[in-house]
Amino acid sequence: MEASTEKVTGFVERNGTSFYYEACGKGEPLLLIHGINLDSRMWREQVPVLSEKYRVISFDLRGMGQTPMTEEPFTLFGDTQAVLQELGIEQAHVIGLSFGGMVALEFAVAHPEMVKSLVLVSSGLHGYPRAERRVKDFAKFVDLYEKGLREETVEMAARMWFDGPDQPVRSEVQKARELFVQMTDHAYSLPPLTKQPAWLAPPPSERLEEIQAPALIIAGGKDYEDFQGIADVLAERIPHAEKVLLADSAHLPPMDQPDQFNRLVLDFIERTRQER
Repeated sequence: MEASTEKVTGFVERNGTSFYYEACGKGEPLLLIHGINLDSRMWREQVPVLSEKYRVISFDLRGMGQTPMTEEPFTLFGDTQAVLQELGIEQAHVIGLSFGGMVALEFAVAHPEMVKSLVLVSSGLHGYPRAERRVKDFAKFVDLYEKGLREETVEMAARMWFDGPDQPVRSEVQKARELFVQMTDHAYSLPPLTKQPAWLAPPPSERLEEIQAPALIIAGGKDYEDFQGIADVLAERIPHAEKVLLADSAHLPPMDQPDQFNRLVLDFIERTRQER
């Protein structure tokens, strides 16, 4: 499939479902993987900037955004591989946020030949214990969800993830916050995610030393403590990794600090290209 400087949207029919994707720009492929209950819209501030130098691809994970859930067994690393293969991409720079970071980690371990560089943003990691604050906040979130209070549930998600735990509402980035609320509200209009993926075994948490691609680990200083701890683990155990802490970000640096995030990513990828 030929790359274009204009945004191209469509669906990839693979692995029993239809993956919605967007592609823009020319150059080396750069894949963006969104977080849970979000979709490819979260990269709104990245695509115009990154696509000036790269062919930027984003897609909606199975059961999120515009990609339907199915009952067939699936793997997230297999879905990622299928989308790239259908778009004619053999190798890409890969950026994953939160749950998307876990997808990116699986993909980097399962298909190292397809990953040029790896950017893990507020990434999760299988087996890492949740922070006490997150456990308490998640219990409140579940209570609202089970009571059917959708508006309050979505706002609780925004307080947890966009604003950050025990932080004031981020009114200085109101448009980005509104987009987060829109995506989250859309997620709760979809059927519940009852079908779980088959996770990579052994999991990436036991195989981080296998990752040979250069990696940039980004954490938010206002995020939950466990995600900051995960960032330390990833930076220590992935052989060619470096870590950056964005002190004023919570869980979503690409949305709440897009200019700084974009500069970090562009500088990192350019350095990895010069070192090859």
